[in-house]
Amino acid sequence: MTTRRPGVPLLAAVAAASAVAAAAGCSSAPATPPPINAPTTSDATAATVHEDARITLPVTVGLAFHHPGLANRGEHEVLFTVQEAMRAMVQAEYTADGDDPELAQYWQGKGLAEASAQIAPWVAHRQQPVGVIVLSDTQYTAPAAHSHGPAKVSFCADWSDVVRGDSRTHVVGTAVQPKNTRSSYEQLSLSRGADGRWRVVSLAVTPNSPQCAQGS
Repeated sequence: MTTRRPGVPLLAAVAAASAVAAAAGCSSAPATPPPINAPTTSDATAATVHEDARITLPVTVGLAFHHPGLANRGEHEVLFTVQEAMRAMVQAEYTADGDDPELAQYWQGKGLAEASAQIAPWVAHRQQPVGVIVLSDTQYTAPAAHSHGPAKVSFCADWSDVVRGDSRTHVVGTAVQPKNTRSSYEQLSLSRGADGRWRVVSLAVTPNSPQCAQGS
């Protein structure tokens, strides 16, 4: 069964760094926000946690994740994993080799390979995203009842407020998503391992998708 309810912002959008600040040097980061709470041991508590918490990625990029209201602990765990998986992927785009130690905590197998493929062009061109990435129109599909099968999450990723920053000169370049194009539609499949933790095992990205609105 697919859940699609009005979006509840788990992460409020962090103010994008301006081109002037980025050109002056990658030192103007958004203020450090409060940490995200991990899933609690109480279903009732997990279902009511809707704090305006934020992620600030290295230097000048922010990630805003808007999702349906959390219905139970299982949904909280899956969406928490998606949130952290996307954060780790973008964080890896700030490394010299695309290898961030947190990637393997939230990505596995084919999913890890597909995430690495998304990271590789940034590293190869020595570029880093500068701005705020907005994930919205999130849909969650729970595993079948009494099943250990995959959970599925999809969303539209709006990169229209993100530009390419040169990691060597700190000069910003072109927009990642031109204003006249639609957001990317991303589909993730997650599996729970023997250790009880969810990980993303597949990722499919459709740029300029008709399922998504044009960028802001």
